[in-house]
Amino acid sequence: MSKVKGVLASFAVVASSSLLLAGCSDNSGAASNKSPSANNASTPTDGGTLTVAQGTKWNDEFIPNLDSSGYTAAMTQLSFDPLLNVNNKLQVIPWLMAKYKYSSDHKTITCWLQPNAKWSDGQPIVSRDVLLDMDFLASPAYNGPHMQGQSEYLVDNVVGASKIVKGQAKSFADTGGFTIINDKEFQVHVQQADAAFLTADLANITPLPYHVLKDIPFSDWMDMSYDKLPTVVSGAYIPVSANSQSIDTFKANPNYWRGKPHIAKVVLEQTSPDVEPGLMANGQIDFAINGISANDKIKMKRDPNIVETTMPSTEYAFLGLDDKKTYFSDVRVRQAFAYAINRNQIINGIFQGMAVPTNSPTPDAYSWASTPKSQLNQYPYNPKKAEQLLDEAGFVKKGQWRIDPKTGKTLVLHLAVTAGSATSESEATAIQKNLQAVGIDVEENSPIDFNTLINDLQNNAPNIDMWLMGNELGPDPDPRGTWGTQDAGNYWHYSNTEIDKLIKNTWALPSDFTQAGRGQQFQAFNKFVNQQLPIIFLFNYQDVQVYNKKVHIPSKYFGPMGAWPVGPDWWISN
Repeated sequence: MSKVKGVLASFAVVASSSLLLAGCSDNSGAASNKSPSANNASTPTDGGTLTVAQGTKWNDEFIPNLDSSGYTAAMTQLSFDPLLNVNNKLQVIPWLMAKYKYSSDHKTITCWLQPNAKWSDGQPIVSRDVLLDMDFLASPAYNGPHMQGQSEYLVDNVVGASKIVKGQAKSFADTGGFTIINDKEFQVHVQQADAAFLTADLANITPLPYHVLKDIPFSDWMDMSYDKLPTVVSGAYIPVSANSQSIDTFKANPNYWRGKPHIAKVVLEQTSPDVEPGLMANGQIDFAINGISANDKIKMKRDPNIVETTMPSTEYAFLGLDDKKTYFSDVRVRQAFAYAINRNQIINGIFQGMAVPTNSPTPDAYSWASTPKSQLNQYPYNPKKAEQLLDEAGFVKKGQWRIDPKTGKTLVLHLAVTAGSATSESEATAIQKNLQAVGIDVEENSPIDFNTLINDLQNNAPNIDMWLMGNELGPDPDPRGTWGTQDAGNYWHYSNTEIDKLIKNTWALPSDFTQAGRGQQFQAFNKFVNQQLPIIFLFNYQDVQVYNKKVHIPSKYFGPMGAWPVGPDWWISN
């Protein structure tokens, strides 16, 4: 499968809780408008029920990665822990894996599991449990039409992956990809040294209980009772019931390796985004994963019973440009568009300040990989500068509009807009007016749904020159899958041998196997993209988490990956 590290999204969707690795660590430092620390002064108490709303239904497929949607992942994260995690500074931290060590050629990673890590039935979590998940992800059953195998890429670099996918081998233990040293120590062997493999791939491996599942063929996993309601889990909460993909209940895992959770019961409910603010206000829900709009969150700030915490996110919005069109081939035209768009006006007028301008493919949340603003062109709103660049590129005005020098006709650009969001249409209209003000004739296409937009971009629809979209990154800002010349997510068709070299340098150089080494390579990549502007960066969303004041959440949970899932040290006061 193609390896896409980020998640492209409709431009109008503001990120809420991230649904990959949760930012739960022993490090604090989250940004907040109304500090949660004031909510945590009392002594934690045990008991209570946490009612959580999610704005979209999920699939009751509890085995991680059987259903790859973020909504299903939000549910499974309550019950299954990954090998590694990230803290609220997006630094990798131990989780089920206590530590790891690279070989000198970086092709073997020796891993040690937490000595006290155990399943909810008291059995230890062992190396064979890790191997079981990796074998499943590579299996023909998982990658067949029934399960579709959308997360096979997590093991794609492991030695022998292609043999297992093709049915020529059954286990990485047989292909040389996985070596069990003992119950708590194992080695993973990769085909190519890759600095991002640990954080983007291996970290997300989720051990599965071999002692429970060993006799069940992978082909039966999607239909087995364990997938519908597992009785043995590694996470903080054990599923009790699952009802119609819209209300699931969980109880505290008394054997959870990080300590028995304070909150006794968690109820996850699918709730219409339209009614979530009211339910939060009257206490019927305590925490919302997603669904509450930016405007509603702003209104909720005035409610004394609601705590609001603002966090940076890993999602940025952009104006896509079809770079294979001749009128976008000149970098001066692309830069002119950046100067012409009044981003602060859009942020303040439409998002009520819940975003900040951005100018790089690596958001500031990745402190180790982002580039200081002083080293990037900030492209402040400057229509005169925009007009100057357009003139220099040969797109001079004839009357109100600018002329394409290659055709001698008025340059008319078509802007695609996604349907179903008044916010998206408002943003498109604002950008249209900004570009028209410097002489670019922009016409908005009839709104289309997001999947249709993606299909049109993949098929080079001639009536789309520009579009609005967002890109949400995972715990690792690996640019592969989106920025390379041949990448499936490079819908803007930007092609440049230099960018391909810079992308490879972020993961393939020997110096990359330290975070500082990789960070230096990201500096060069970020600066190149900032100058070349294959797309027009707009802004980085700010994630606002709202929850009932009776819920006490330690500040270490608030970061770019969101506050979810529930930690064992969350608690509820009377």
